[in-house]
Amino acid sequence: MLSTRHYERPDRFADGPARDERWYSDLRDLIARSRNPALKLYVSEWNAQSTDWRTGLYAGSIARERRGDVVTLAAPALFLRHVSARAWDNALINFDAAGWFPAPNYVVMKLWWDHFAPEQVALEDAAEPLNAVATRAGDNRVILKVVNPVAEPFVVEVRPAAGQWRDAALTLVATGSLRARNTLSEPTAVAPRAADIRLVDGAARFERPPHAAAVAVLRRH
Repeated sequence: MLSTRHYERPDRFADGPARDERWYSDLRDLIARSRNPALKLYVSEWNAQSTDWRTGLYAGSIARERRGDVVTLAAPALFLRHVSARAWDNALINFDAAGWFPAPNYVVMKLWWDHFAPEQVALEDAAEPLNAVATRAGDNRVILKVVNPVAEPFVVEVRPAAGQWRDAALTLVATGSLRARNTLSEPTAVAPRAADIRLVDGAARFERPPHAAAVAVLRRH
């Protein structure tokens, strides 16, 4: 296993993930041509250097399911930070002697992990700039994870290749500001919340606000 590290500037939350994706694709191809084509990657440190909402958008956009062919394990850093350590303001968990709050990267990673499904499925006509990945569970559920990294809203419509959706649920993280963050006094300012999703002629349709991350759980007949 090869250990790599990747840190991104928080202002690169929108275009950094595409560069990240190309880098892992290039590494996959280099490994395939090497003397050890079974080598896999452990991303032993990764993050965007902030605890505002930009780092949540970045964390959601580099969903590792897409690079599961080469990335087998990934660990963000910094994990824990006492709030007095202002020079390392990029931790997932931030605390003092009385309490703690999750950074947006923690919020999105937990949302993604709570909706993990093992099998990736193809997405056709997935329009940029939306960043999306779909996976399938064994009970006819399809999990769609979508990040809108830009300042314009989008209407997303998801239609199965065959049949139609029976039911759908949507969980959304949208803050209204790239600088939004959790604090000790407001630990849930950035948090997932249930949102509206409609079934229209067998397709699921929902609105993606600007700078938002969402998970849609879709179940087929």
